[in-house]
Amino acid sequence: MTEAQTTTITREFYEAFQRTEFDRLDAIVAEDVLINSPAGYGMAGLQVLKDWAVQFTDLGHRINLVDEHVALDDTGTGRAFITFCLHWKHTKPFLGMEPTGREGTSVESILFTIENGTIVRLDVASNTADLVLYEWERGWNLPHNIRPEPIVEGVERAEVPA
Repeated sequence: MTEAQTTTITREFYEAFQRTEFDRLDAIVAEDVLINSPAGYGMAGLQVLKDWAVQFTDLGHRINLVDEHVALDDTGTGRAFITFCLHWKHTKPFLGMEPTGREGTSVESILFTIENGTIVRLDVASNTADLVLYEWERGWNLPHNIRPEPIVEGVERAEVPA
């Protein structure tokens, strides 16, 4: 794939997300996409992704792309990420929480697993705590003790004596 082709999938996802043009995701995201995020772990499905995206774009009045990287082989298989700054204001219901008018920013990254030019998995991480703390304060049940399958298993460290 050329450089233009390899960057297209991340930029297309970002543009669809920030412009709330979720039908654009149909061309680049698998129907059974796996979705993990601070808002929910182990979710699956393109429609679930679109419904989730509506909640976040209702909350976010501006979404700025601040970083992206793509590493795909000639078949369009590999990994990529985008990092964006979500400028948010809670003026509509969000994940079942009633609006409070509070606003803030959240820097988030999405790591994409891509197979043959199609996104098959998204792992979302919050790089800042503002939105996560806001959700927690409102009783949102954030995932705990998540242990994804490692690509490389780290060494087990012996406990340090007290």
